[in-house]
Amino acid sequence: MRLLDERGRIFGKVNIVDLVIVLVLISAGAWFLYAKFGRDLKNEIAAREQPLDYCIVVMGIRPSTADALKKGGKAFEFKTGAEIGTIREVRVEPADVWTVLDQGSWVRMKTGDRVDAYVYLDATARVGENVITVNGVEIRVGASIGFTTKWAQVNGYVMTMELPGGGGE
Repeated sequence: MRLLDERGRIFGKVNIVDLVIVLVLISAGAWFLYAKFGRDLKNEIAAREQPLDYCIVVMGIRPSTADALKKGGKAFEFKTGAEIGTIREVRVEPADVWTVLDQGSWVRMKTGDRVDAYVYLDATARVGENVITVNGVEIRVGASIGFTTKWAQVNGYVMTMELPGGGGE
């Protein structure tokens, strides 16, 4: 007895196309049952989501740009457009700049035409074992991040982060 006969049936009884269709339907049903009843994935993901308060320092910007940041609103990561939080507060300090004196020496001094802005944001972060992300954007202390608001677009560095309980569960 041959494996396939002249009509494409296995051992002369089952059509191979019908067998493939039945196997696809069985596997799709098994996947659906596992997804529906096997694990509660939504609760697992929600358990890893925590409120995050963090600060981005934006150095050497014009006072008008700092005023635009003070208007608040949502902040979006520049490259992806993902929302990275809501501006809660903006603290402004005169910026330190390096300038060259007439003698050729470098001096660090405060300037009146540039400021440093400390932008405090509130967000919901997904806390993983080795990474913290806000809408897919990795947030780490010291990381450079470009972000935009309705009124301004700036680059800064993540300076501080606060997670309830230190990020543990």
